[in-house]
Amino acid sequence: MPFDPDKVLAEMTLEEKSSLTAGLDLWRTVPLPRLGVPSLVLSDGPAGARGATVDHESVTPSVCIPCGSALGATWDRDLVKKASAVVARQAKDKGADVLLAPTLNLHRHPLWGRSFEAFSEDPLLAAELGVAYVRGVQGEGLAATAKHLVANEVEHERLTCSSEVDERTLRELYLLPFEHAVRRGGVRCVMTSYNRLNGRHASDRSELLEGLLRREWGFEGLVMSDWWALCDTVASGRAGLDLEMPGPARSFGSALAEAVKDGRVAEEDLDAKVRRLLQLIEALGRGGDLGPAGMPAAPGEEEAKPAEGGARLEASPAAEGPAGEHPVDRAEDRAFLRRAAADSLVLLANDGVLPLDAASLSRVALLGPRAEHPGVMGGGSAKVRLHYRQSLADELSRRLGTGVEVTLEPAADRAGIDRAVAAARAADVAVLVVGTDEQVESEGYDRDSMDLPGLQDELVERVAAEARRSVVVVASGAPVTMGWAGRVDALLQSFFGGQEAPGAIVDVLLGDSEPGGRLPTTLPRRLEHSPAFASFYGGASRVHYGEGLLVGYRWYEARRLPVAFPFGHGLSYTSFEIGEPKVSPGRLPRGGRLRVEVPVENTGGRRGAEVVQCYVAPPTGGRAVPGFAYRPPKELRAFEKVWLEPGETAVVVLELTERAFATFEPEDKDWPSLSARLREPYPGTRAGAHRARAGWYVEPGRYELCVGRSSVDIAHRVAVEVEGGHEPLDPGAPLA
Repeated sequence: MPFDPDKVLAEMTLEEKSSLTAGLDLWRTVPLPRLGVPSLVLSDGPAGARGATVDHESVTPSVCIPCGSALGATWDRDLVKKASAVVARQAKDKGADVLLAPTLNLHRHPLWGRSFEAFSEDPLLAAELGVAYVRGVQGEGLAATAKHLVANEVEHERLTCSSEVDERTLRELYLLPFEHAVRRGGVRCVMTSYNRLNGRHASDRSELLEGLLRREWGFEGLVMSDWWALCDTVASGRAGLDLEMPGPARSFGSALAEAVKDGRVAEEDLDAKVRRLLQLIEALGRGGDLGPAGMPAAPGEEEAKPAEGGARLEASPAAEGPAGEHPVDRAEDRAFLRRAAADSLVLLANDGVLPLDAASLSRVALLGPRAEHPGVMGGGSAKVRLHYRQSLADELSRRLGTGVEVTLEPAADRAGIDRAVAAARAADVAVLVVGTDEQVESEGYDRDSMDLPGLQDELVERVAAEARRSVVVVASGAPVTMGWAGRVDALLQSFFGGQEAPGAIVDVLLGDSEPGGRLPTTLPRRLEHSPAFASFYGGASRVHYGEGLLVGYRWYEARRLPVAFPFGHGLSYTSFEIGEPKVSPGRLPRGGRLRVEVPVENTGGRRGAEVVQCYVAPPTGGRAVPGFAYRPPKELRAFEKVWLEPGETAVVVLELTERAFATFEPEDKDWPSLSARLREPYPGTRAGAHRARAGWYVEPGRYELCVGRSSVDIAHRVAVEVEGGHEPLDPGAPLA
């Protein structure tokens, strides 16, 4: 019989209803076999489906896709959708129904321990790729979970600290990816953050969960807590939190039933929580599909396939996991993820040494502590147990063949550096692989420095000074200091590229693959230049987002600070010409949209990718002007990645809605009383805009569309008139 949430809810007792508001255990919800209500299985993400864990380690192996910042570096919606579908299929192998991904927080500060999980410093790039990730997961029949709502960008005291953020900054930056995931992605679950927001936990804030998420954005899915987050029986019960995880219950469950009995929480609120869980079960097609004791029925077993290709080490056996976990190592996933990792590699600098000409090489020195196994993933809930581990050294030796000698020198205590320098002197080219790993970048703690760990900076400096040619590969999830960048011949940024990262690095070094990545976050020259340098850690359990709107490239441009490499930057093995944009109509009316057509030509000799980026500069030019809300100098508002053959031309089409020109302006609650008291304007003063209601407002005027290949490399600027108006946009106005 069809699973009817309303009918099932009507037959429940108060105790049964309340039991569904908290987990059964670490990864499952409570089943009610008598009513055909199954236990849903949840699994960590976003780099892979962890499934059941013991001591925070995956019980069975899993596919490992590029991390969030690596996916961000692809600037490729379709690739991200396919990558998340890979994770979703592995989650299904492990009997999961809900994937706890994507991470939609922003790169506010380079030292944030979970920076590698998030896509970008820019809210639009994070939003676009977040929507793609959600669609990939849910296209496979699972529920995705947008996390962590909201302003969760520090690990220090993460259960108790309060992120102090003004309303406009919240709306324009930190809430924007969640808005897109809900309104455009149709995400089925949202996870609240550990931290407090302006003094109160997100799980206690009805204006956030019921007001913004459900009423304004139209979210109809399930809201769950982060694991062991601090929830309050009454406040969270009234605010709209549906599910406390993990189990057994602490604040919900029987405690919530007692709160309903004595009138502290309305039974209608409890019913709404249960109905949303039942509707999720129905949407996943799981109602009535019960195995023993209400647990999910085990999926059909599929024979695992051995890893293919050369130089694979430490192949994980098919572990005996809990019932229902049968992860499969798929050849098609390996092939796709190798291409995805290559597409995430960012060529930061190249003095003609890359790609390497294998025919001209007789000896290569492969150096550095990551030369054998570069970091492929971060730590914490994003860490998975790999099906196998690839060796970069073996991959390079195999590809170069027996005619080229590859000398491996990890150069870990100081004597190793001396050996590395000697090897570099004797080689045609020195390839240094440096960076971090899951021990350095992880959930639960933040980095204490932006410098490379250990003696890696000294290694690069000395080798660069002695080698005939030097190539540095930085394998890290977040920015590191690169004071030596101008002294090496080529520089590649490899974010944690997942299980196929070593092979992809070799592909790019030898020119079999294009370095398809562009920076999703600014690489600063020094930590002290970063926007939140003075406010990353707070006092009195508070973290003040004092930089406001000026996050990432917005800050560096507004403050005219030099950077190591700008947001959106990335070189290619070919060359491109971005032609003059054609904009229609010439004036953006209320309720309209602009169409921007940009011709792009591959003027080089090989196939490659270009990312066309469109930034909007406000009429005020990024200056503080009396009477106007401050705007950053320019902000990313559209982008598109295009692959072209040599000599091929394509027209990239970008569309901009009114939201691309809007700012969020809070209600000025003080102005009515102040204006009444003022009576007459003081001579010589000019009153600014005082909004009677909060909303997205479009200031009329002449804006500039800045089209180029990075936040600083702008090929064309086109002026457009925007009609705007004094009324806010409709909350349901198109986002894109």
